[in-house]
Amino acid sequence: MRHHEAGLPDRLARAGVTRREAEVLWAVAERLRNREIAERLHVSVRTVESHIAALLRKLGAPDRAALAGTAVRLRRAGSALPSPLTSLVGRDRETSELVALLGSHRLVTLVGPGGVGKTRLALRVAAALAGRFPGGVRLADLAPVEPESVGGTFARALGVVPEPDWPLRDILREVAAETGCLLLADNCEHVVAEAAETVAGLLGAGGPLRVLATSREPLGIPGEVAYQVRTLDLPAPHAPERAESIAAYDAVRLFVDRATAASPGFTLDDAVAPAVAALCRRLDGLPLAIELAASRLRAFGPVELVEHLDRRFELLSAGARTAPPRHRALRSTIDWSYRLLDDDERAMFERLGVFPADFDLTAIASTCADLGDDAVMTLLPRLVDKSLVSPLGHGTRRYRLLETIRAYAALRLAGSGGEAAARRRHAAHYLALAEEAAERLRTSGQRDWLDRLTAEQPNLRAALAHSTGTGDVESAWRMIAALQRFWDVTGRRREAHQWIRRALAVADPPATPAVVAGLTEASAILDSRDSRAAFDLAGKAARLAAGLDGLTRARAARAVGMTATWVRPELAAPALEEALAGFGDEHPWDSALTMQGLTTGAGDLSRALRWGRDGVALFRAAGDHMYAANTLFIMAQRSMFAGVADDEVHGWLTESRALAEAAGSEADLAHATVGFGQLAWLRGDHEHAAELMSECLPTLRRLGDRRCTGRALYILGERAYERQEPARAEELLRAGVEAVALAGQSSVLVSALEALAAVYAARHRPRSAAVLLGTAYGVREAAGAHMRPVRPPGRELRDALVRALGAESFDSAHGQGERLTPAEALRLVPSGEPG
Repeated sequence: MRHHEAGLPDRLARAGVTRREAEVLWAVAERLRNREIAERLHVSVRTVESHIAALLRKLGAPDRAALAGTAVRLRRAGSALPSPLTSLVGRDRETSELVALLGSHRLVTLVGPGGVGKTRLALRVAAALAGRFPGGVRLADLAPVEPESVGGTFARALGVVPEPDWPLRDILREVAAETGCLLLADNCEHVVAEAAETVAGLLGAGGPLRVLATSREPLGIPGEVAYQVRTLDLPAPHAPERAESIAAYDAVRLFVDRATAASPGFTLDDAVAPAVAALCRRLDGLPLAIELAASRLRAFGPVELVEHLDRRFELLSAGARTAPPRHRALRSTIDWSYRLLDDDERAMFERLGVFPADFDLTAIASTCADLGDDAVMTLLPRLVDKSLVSPLGHGTRRYRLLETIRAYAALRLAGSGGEAAARRRHAAHYLALAEEAAERLRTSGQRDWLDRLTAEQPNLRAALAHSTGTGDVESAWRMIAALQRFWDVTGRRREAHQWIRRALAVADPPATPAVVAGLTEASAILDSRDSRAAFDLAGKAARLAAGLDGLTRARAARAVGMTATWVRPELAAPALEEALAGFGDEHPWDSALTMQGLTTGAGDLSRALRWGRDGVALFRAAGDHMYAANTLFIMAQRSMFAGVADDEVHGWLTESRALAEAAGSEADLAHATVGFGQLAWLRGDHEHAAELMSECLPTLRRLGDRRCTGRALYILGERAYERQEPARAEELLRAGVEAVALAGQSSVLVSALEALAAVYAARHRPRSAAVLLGTAYGVREAAGAHMRPVRPPGRELRDALVRALGAESFDSAHGQGERLTPAEALRLVPSGEPG
């Protein structure tokens, strides 16, 4: 076998330049002085002078400057690195880190999924380091290579010409022992075993050789540094999406760079910025996918590209003709990885396609249960190593598939015939998790469980969609029952209502305890937005529960009592007392929740407060700080509705706020702020009351809490009227009426309607004012006695309207208002209409 001396460039080898002379030559190229060269090579200055004289003679250079020029040209030619046709966007931090790693480690492998840009990054790093290696940079591209040709590819990269009767392994080790070059081994994943064996032999020779490899999985050699190449940085999901805001993100920069090349008229402006940001996020910042998407701008605009991403493998199917075949289409690059999996790895990978977002080990074990007990421990690490599954975070480890990889896995799963079973196992796992969480949310661990459910929202939604989509009515109502508390506390009421409607549309609910539980919890979350719909749903639950067990009947009775408070107040206390008797001492948490209902629904204030105190004690004993905080808030509400604003009420609100802070409940913190605002109003500090309501109003609106939103708007409207801002007062009071009209809050609704009537009168619209007074009167009469405002309707406003309209016209308008719902009254007297 013949080989060039120490892997030297051909010209040096032919000229008889030795390895030591080459090292001196590369140092001359760096413009080092003789003493500096001697110190680097640990030789004498005289020896350096001798080597330079030999180099001048062998290379025919007239002087040292010409010798340095020859060295630079030789090194540049010896790098053998391809010159990319497009720029590498970003990756400055990664380049610096990799340069530093190669300074202290002999093998660094860039790992990551297909299309993430490993080769491009490796080429940049190699180019940056070329001047530091006497033998330059040598490239071994393994992409087109079969396993039996791996050794020969490395030999050619190192300048070795194989010959018969001389083992290639031996000569490669001999060359490696002498070669001071950087060897770039690109695309090792499909020949990883052979590449690892060859690289291990080269490094085992102990020479100065360094190896920079790229692969979709590590080589697995001792001493290897596996450097994970991440996708490009992206705009955050809820960050501003103006052009100026997103232009600095590398994913966006890459899209704009390639889009401008594909469609020269393209510019990133505010009109297209949201679509570009969404496109980059949906493609996970994967460079290949972004480049392919940008090439499609010749046919589609950014908005259309986003709309078509559900068919990404068809959309992104034709890249540059000069690109490697595996990179000409998005699907091809994942096909390349998929073909490298064995049958068991493929089976797990396909099943992971059912996860819409990240997941944990227990979820993998449940969804892949048909693969055996050891599947997670044996197969998952292999999929992580092959860059198909990405680990996330620290502590309790979670995993995810990039969206493009997940879509590919889902397509493979659908084609395998195993999709229905995998999605059924996925849904069953998350139903069990939700039901466990529902129990834990009643304990002192509720804050952690809220966080856990928040993290699992995409998976919980997928499980619910599966249940409703397959007609599994019972599982759907079980999930609704389990998630009600989470939805309510975290302000996801609108989403809850959508799932309730979907479940009701699937089929008539059967009479089972699980379905009744779902209907009762659904009525609870509907209650804060539409009290009539909530009452009707509770009635349905009670009818289904009639022939079931006592506990189920008690829960249905509680739902009726809780929702009757605002619709049929005379039914509230009897239904709640029936429920309380059914729970007995065996179900203290259920009893506490029923007592909370009685705190609102009992007619006598002292009796209501006794129920409240008993309920708080039971919630505290269970560790349920959120419901303890909410019950204290209700106690304060009942007292303030009765005109009580003493220090005890202040103490309840203070305790409610402290419990809410401990539990991490944003909703209960907002409730406490509302309570302090109402208390300040009753005590005459109207300015401070308005400040508190302004502070919490955005949170209340975001959480969808209509009752407390109405309370805040009523006080803000009254304050605006006091400040002689009638137009602003009208706006706020109308909004307050609208907020509580469906949810039901008799005291606030009556007060807001009467205050709005006063505003209309002040704005010279007496008939509209009379209609609103009539509506307020109707609401007052329909409400339970304890739910009416303590202050009676003002006679002064009524008398002024009679004088303005005449008794007959006033009575007509007032009577008309009595027959209208608040919503109907607002439609009859829209804002800005003259009276």
